[in-house]
Amino acid sequence: MYQLPFILVMRRTMLMLFPFAVLGSIASVFNVSILSRTGFIGNIFYITQWLPHVARIRSMFAAFSMMTVKILAVLAAYQAGAHTARLYHKNTEMTGMTGMLAFLIIALRPVQRQYGPKTFLQFNVNNNLMGIQGILIGILIGFITGQIFRIFNRKPISIRSDAFSRAYRTIIPVMITLGIAIIVNQLIIQIYKYQIPAGISNYYQALSSKKHGLVMTIILGAWSSFLAWLELSGPYNQTSFNDDPAAVADLTYALKHHSPWNVPYKYTQTTLYHSFGTFGGVGSTLALVIAIIIVARTSRYHQVARWAIFPTLFNANQPILLGIPVLFNPIFLIPFVATPVVNMLIAAFAIHFQIMPPVTYPSPLDTPGALSAFIGTGGNFMALLVGILIMTLDVLIYIPFVKLSEQVRNEMQVKKQQQLRIR
Repeated sequence: MYQLPFILVMRRTMLMLFPFAVLGSIASVFNVSILSRTGFIGNIFYITQWLPHVARIRSMFAAFSMMTVKILAVLAAYQAGAHTARLYHKNTEMTGMTGMLAFLIIALRPVQRQYGPKTFLQFNVNNNLMGIQGILIGILIGFITGQIFRIFNRKPISIRSDAFSRAYRTIIPVMITLGIAIIVNQLIIQIYKYQIPAGISNYYQALSSKKHGLVMTIILGAWSSFLAWLELSGPYNQTSFNDDPAAVADLTYALKHHSPWNVPYKYTQTTLYHSFGTFGGVGSTLALVIAIIIVARTSRYHQVARWAIFPTLFNANQPILLGIPVLFNPIFLIPFVATPVVNMLIAAFAIHFQIMPPVTYPSPLDTPGALSAFIGTGGNFMALLVGILIMTLDVLIYIPFVKLSEQVRNEMQVKKQQQLRIR
C-alpha cells in the first residue's frame, strides 16, 4: 500500500511541508499565546503592558504565520504536482506551478460588492481550503495535475531539450488542467449558492450545542478526532467557549453561586473534549511527541519531536502531524482517535464521583495541556492531577504505535535498498 503512487506523493508532500509548518506554528504561538493579552504567556507576564511596539511585533508574527501555515494547502498542490511529475519523468516545474494555479482557481469565490449605485465583482479566497485543513484537497489537485501531464505529455524529458521546448510541450496539459479547475470552481460556487456547506456547518453546531449527554459527547468527540485525522472539520473542531451555550450556562451558574460544583451541564465538549481530549492539539499529540522522545530510535523522529515540542505544548500540532506524518497514516489512526475517548471517560469518571469539578471557567488562549483543566476549574488541584494521569496514559497508548511506525519504516527502507540492488 505504501508503494502506491498516490501514497508516495502524499507522504513526500507532507514531509516537504514540515519546515513551513514548524516555523509557522512557532510564529503562531508568539502571536496568539505570548504577544496577546488573552494568550497564556501574555496573560501571566503582562507582556503587552511593558514590551514596546508589541502590536507591530505581533503583526509581523501574524503575517509570517499566515504566509506559512495558512497557505500549506497551496504549497501542497505545488509539491504534489511536482512529485507526481517526477515519478513519471515529466516536467516537474510546470506540473507543480499548474497544480498550484489550479488549486487557487478552485479556491476563488466571487463576491458582489455594492458601492453607491454601482455593483463590483470581487474575488475572495475560500479560507476553508487554504490552511492545513485543505492539504488533502491540495494533494489531490496536484496528483491529478500530474496524471494529466502524464497522459497528455507523453514525450519524456530530455536533458538536451532547451527550456522553451520543455515549456511548449506542456501547453495542452496546462490548458486541460486549468479548464477542469474552472469547471470545478463553478460547481463549488453552485454548491455555496444553495448553502450546502452552511447547512452542514449549522448541523454540526446544532449537534455540538444541544447534545450534552456523556455518550453523545464521547461519540462526537471521537468523530471530530477522526475527521481531524483526515484534516476535515468536525462538530467539535469549530466551536469555541463562547459559542458553546452549555459552557456559557455553566459559567453563569458558577459566577452566581461562586463555585464550579453542581453546574447544570457536566458532560459537554468544553468540560470533556476541549479540556481533556486535546492535550497538545486534536489527537492529544503532545503525548505522541513525548512517546517519540522516550522510545524512538530513528534520528528523523527525534528531529521532528525536538522541533515540534514547543508549538505542540501550546496546542499548535501541525509540525508533528506533517513531520512523522500522522495525517492519513493508518498506523496512528487508532491512538489519534482513542486517546481523546480515554481522556474523556476518565474525566467523566472524576466528575461523576466528585473527585474534581467540571471545567467551568475559560482559560487563556493556547493554555498547555493539563493546565487548561486546572485553570478552568478555578485552580482545583485534583483536576491538575487528573490531567497529569491522563497525559501519562496517553503516552503509554502512543508508545507501541511509535515502535510499529518505526518498524514499518525500516522494512520499507530495506525493500527500497533491495530494489536498488536488483536494478
